Amino acid sequence: MPNICLTFSTSHPAEKIHQALTRLEGLKAWWTHDVHGHSGEGQILTFTFSNNGSFDMQVIRNNGNQVCWKCIRGPEDWLGTHIEFNIQETPAHNQLMFRHTGWAEENPFFHHCSTKWATFLLSLRDYVETGQGRPFPNDVKIEAIGM
Repeated sequence: MPNICLTFSTSHPAEKIHQALTRLEGLKAWWTHDVHGHSGEGQILTFTFSNNGSFDMQVIRNNGNQVCWKCIRGPEDWLGTHIEFNIQETPAHNQLMFRHTGWAEENPFFHHCSTKWATFLLSLRDYVETGQGRPFPNDVKIEAIGM
């Protein structure tokens, strides 16, 4: 099964990264403005991207250095996949290791999502470092149709 794996590092505190992944105002600041739900383990978060659809993520893990979601509603290719954020702390910097695992195949949508995740992870890094991300609908567009 193919996986999307990305990373970035920052000198900003790991707690700030964790808050951006677990608080609604943080998620709205880097991924999409339309987020609802709760980020506790076993809870559901809903991420909506206007006419492009929405995703329900069940929170599988939420501790100081790990956040993991399972897609339970959304595009067929995403159903059952896991989105993992692992924060690795070092004295010099903090590293975010991202994985979107469980894809059935590498198809055009997989490639699209891989690039979009890269843009959103840079949005997350910018939000952590400057307080300003680029969430949908103000995200970096990669497709001619505007997504």
